[in-house]
Amino acid sequence: MSYKKFNFGTDNSWAGKASDYPDEIIKNHPVGESVNIGSIGSIADLFHDRFEKVAELLSMQAGFKSTGVIKDLMDERKRSGFKNKTYRTVGIVESSRRTKSGGKMVTLEDNSGVMDVFIRKEDPSVDSLMNDDVIGIVGRFDKNNPNMFWVDEVQYVDVLFSHQNKGGKDFDPISIAFISDVHMGSKYFLEETWDKMMKWLNTNELAKNIKYLVLSGDTVDGAGVYPGQDNNLSITNVYEQYQFCANKLDELPNHITPIILPGNHDAVRPAEPQPVLEHSIQQKFNSAIHVGNPCRVNLNGIDMLSYHGKGMDDIIPRIEEVSYEDSVIGMKHMLKKRHLAPIWGERNALSPEEHDQMVIRTPPDIFVTGHTHSHATEWYNGVPLVVSSTMQGQTDFMQMLGYSSMKGFLTLYNIQNREFKVISFHANDDVARKVA
Repeated sequence: MSYKKFNFGTDNSWAGKASDYPDEIIKNHPVGESVNIGSIGSIADLFHDRFEKVAELLSMQAGFKSTGVIKDLMDERKRSGFKNKTYRTVGIVESSRRTKSGGKMVTLEDNSGVMDVFIRKEDPSVDSLMNDDVIGIVGRFDKNNPNMFWVDEVQYVDVLFSHQNKGGKDFDPISIAFISDVHMGSKYFLEETWDKMMKWLNTNELAKNIKYLVLSGDTVDGAGVYPGQDNNLSITNVYEQYQFCANKLDELPNHITPIILPGNHDAVRPAEPQPVLEHSIQQKFNSAIHVGNPCRVNLNGIDMLSYHGKGMDDIIPRIEEVSYEDSVIGMKHMLKKRHLAPIWGERNALSPEEHDQMVIRTPPDIFVTGHTHSHATEWYNGVPLVVSSTMQGQTDFMQMLGYSSMKGFLTLYNIQNREFKVISFHANDDVARKVA
């Protein structure tokens, strides 16, 4: 085992005993509860709700003041005689394409109309703009082409540099542990590594500080997730996979409460937001707290946003600086755009719910994802970020892609001193040694 250290303080926050403090868990409203039938009207309602929510955030949190809706701008343009006047409006990206100059031609729409805008290649947003993003724009109409709008500035909601997450001396000296993509039932489940972690959790002094263990999706490998999956399973029945998982979690010491949310391999619908596991599965676990995906849970005063991370499959192909190895950069874009899965109808399925539950209304005190089988701990404008490590070895599919997972890391976050510690339980590959 090895430790990766971050900002170790001189206080005794890591010496606190989690057993001395009660569980204080407040779950927000349930996610993944369908009220619509998936009609075209339902999809339109979802995007209308997204637009209204993010537009409000642009105004209230980012201080973006619109001069009017798109129709107002078009009408004002005609009245002004194409004077060099600056306009500000909010819209959702209907489509975009790269031009020969390196900029982007974007079709922007709101509830009142549609207009074409051009974003120059020098704009910081040009490489990260995606379809279905809700953005604020500042710019001018072209004098020679009244249908063209030149953008001087693109604004997302983002997280203010002055943002300060909760935590500090007034909070309990306890920590939260994070792991994801355990994939129990897979032939590639690292049982020996898992058992080593369990032994450490039961015997190490530092482990006595841990109050919660958050498992951010794909706790089991599932069944029928992809063609030929049976060939990669050690347990073919999904209910038996969950029973095996429950038995493994029973080995946790009493002072650690597991919190389980589903992922794309779990026995729930693939479309996000995903509901909690069905009651018959929950009953197999003796002490776990079950939540949907994504989830906002308050843990002893700390507002945690945990998301499995399937939306990363649509972000990675479109933003060059984001990769499966560096998915933490994608998390920063999610916070910037204030949405976990902006793109509709591609690799990540979204359910047309009445309200868009993937919008990030407020910055969390800690933001956690999984799915990419990577690992990272970083900060973004006052928000601590965790890409939870996996407990699955390299599968045939990963080998084909040439991707080696960063496995066997347990991440700890202390809510009193806002510090990370990372413990490696799988130090027999190059990637693990490099990180640890």
